[in-house]
Amino acid sequence: MLLNEWDIELQEKGSPVGLCDIIEKKCQPEINNSIKGIEYYFSELSTNEIPDSVMELVQLLFYKLQDEVQHIFLKESGLIYPGIKKANDAFFIEKRASETITHTQQVITNLLLKLRQLLNNYVVPPESSKEWKDCVHEFYQLENKIHRWIYIEQSLLYPAITHKK
Repeated sequence: MLLNEWDIELQEKGSPVGLCDIIEKKCQPEINNSIKGIEYYFSELSTNEIPDSVMELVQLLFYKLQDEVQHIFLKESGLIYPGIKKANDAFFIEKRASETITHTQQVITNLLLKLRQLLNNYVVPPESSKEWKDCVHEFYQLENKIHRWIYIEQSLLYPAITHKK
């Protein structure tokens, strides 16, 4: 089942080089746009929608999530993807390296789960402000985008380039 417009590209560009292109040109920009949208909400708008203590925790977890995502994007875009593109499908990484990336992605997944719990499974009361509804919706979108990116890497990219030692 195709989940969004670039799933067709996954079927057509199943090589490691093609997957890197999809991640860099589709996944990463979509995730970064969602992060910027949430950041804008936190920096420009204030809310009384949830208790201050919960909002502080949401912001703390969000900024930790942002840091983890940006760090792994930099590592992959700076080291792994150029190696794959240069070697043109003959690039391999050691199993430990892919396990490290998988571990970081698990940390990201756990942060998303905690945020989902704090944000009441992304269900907002009908009387909430439009801005708060938009922010919570953006959290939901961010979670979906991150899960798609992780799926592409863990199910398609890293199995193809991991040296089985």
